[in-house]
Amino acid sequence: MTKLLGNWQIETKLWYIALLRIFFGYYFLRDGLGKLTGGFTSAGVLEKWLPAKTADAFGWYKPFLTDVVIPHHQLFAGLVTWGMLLAGLALLCGLLTRPAALTGIFLTLNFYLAKGGGSPATTSDQAFMAGLLVVFLTRAGRSFGVDRLLARRHPLSPFW
Repeated sequence: MTKLLGNWQIETKLWYIALLRIFFGYYFLRDGLGKLTGGFTSAGVLEKWLPAKTADAFGWYKPFLTDVVIPHHQLFAGLVTWGMLLAGLALLCGLLTRPAALTGIFLTLNFYLAKGGGSPATTSDQAFMAGLLVVFLTRAGRSFGVDRLLARRHPLSPFW
């Protein structure tokens, strides 16, 4: 019983990080739902939107956008939308929090690189990546999340 109580106290010391995790989960879920219902995945939307928005992209990142993303815009629109939805749900529930945080960092890093840096929008991207890194490193799903139950059964798993 003491060991269980000790684990409970250790895990719930991160309740404030759990709030951060829930915030990011809500943001990604809300933005992913907006993309899904707002026509982002419709034919040609990303293809028309991306060239205008990426004029300030980092020089070494532009070839990836023009040679890979734009020709395969439908695939990338779906990947971004479903990546945001799944990462948001996972972060909200505290399920597979570490992979979900890495997914969020990866998505946000690509948004940052496409914007080019130096604007308030990229500053918020940097803050998101830092916050998601904190969620990843602290294993925030173990506090008020499904990962807590999974960690009891498989305590050495790197996923929670």
